[in-house]
Amino acid sequence: MSATSNPHGVRPALAILSRERRYGPGRLYERKLDGERCVARCDGNRAILLSRSSRDVTDSFPEVADAVAAQPADDLLLDGEVVAVEGHRTSFARLQGRMQSHRPEPARESSVRIFYYVFDLLRHDGEDVTAVPLRDRKQLLRSAVRFADPIRYVPHRNQAHEDYFSRICHRGWEGLIVKRADDGYPSGRTSSWLKFKCEAGQELIIVGGTDPTGSRAGLGALLLGYNAGDDLVYAGKVGTGFSEQVLRDLADRLADLEVPTSPCTSGRLPSRGAHWARAELVAEVAFTEWTRADQLRHPRYLGLRRDKPARDVVREGQEMYR
Repeated sequence: MSATSNPHGVRPALAILSRERRYGPGRLYERKLDGERCVARCDGNRAILLSRSSRDVTDSFPEVADAVAAQPADDLLLDGEVVAVEGHRTSFARLQGRMQSHRPEPARESSVRIFYYVFDLLRHDGEDVTAVPLRDRKQLLRSAVRFADPIRYVPHRNQAHEDYFSRICHRGWEGLIVKRADDGYPSGRTSSWLKFKCEAGQELIIVGGTDPTGSRAGLGALLLGYNAGDDLVYAGKVGTGFSEQVLRDLADRLADLEVPTSPCTSGRLPSRGAHWARAELVAEVAFTEWTRADQLRHPRYLGLRRDKPARDVVREGQEMYR
């Protein structure tokens, strides 16, 4: 299977960010995980892992592929999230060490332990089950898959409320994924799946960087943007959340992508000290809120995302208006 193939034509369901949290019957509530989305295909004794953009990431997570290949079903298609854990939290920043491994041998030797949290079943023993209601697919998933590390099941709740959401946020969760219990498996971005985030954050396009100051090496801050129709909107900069090695690596990547002028077509650009880059890299950024000037307040860099192309990055909460 090629790096850009898509097993059975399935486009992974993608949740829409909801800033208005509503709770009610007929929904399932799952923990939001901060990792790399993966569809796992097992055909006989071979397994392949694909990111949400259909990139083959099997060599980055070979122990997960081994565990999927060892499942009793001969023809299996799973949906889940590969995560690394730091304390009681899933850590996308920690997972970066594995996402940058492109050969199975170094990946197996990595000190970063990973898990594949499975939350849905799309195909079982040659049968497409995407039309089966979610609640029934969950039951089938529990019986069809042998759950042992590194494969784990994502449990769900039938009810939730704001007090519960506050408690899970205090425990360090990313938030909740809310799904309609009686729906089949949707394709692509869908209002059947919502995400309630404990911390504001999203993917943003890296459009450049600034010079380092003081003792910092390689890079001062990343310059960020997002798509809005035909415009690439400047969203501000992020200067925290980097290790020295990450700063050097990003500086090298941006040097290869450097262009003489900003790729942004709107937004208030910095007046000096900026080096611009082709809009190809995507970063995950946490922040407290959007300012009135539509820029990030108190942003913090979390890591690079390779599972989402820059052309698909929009300001979250506005997906339905693309």
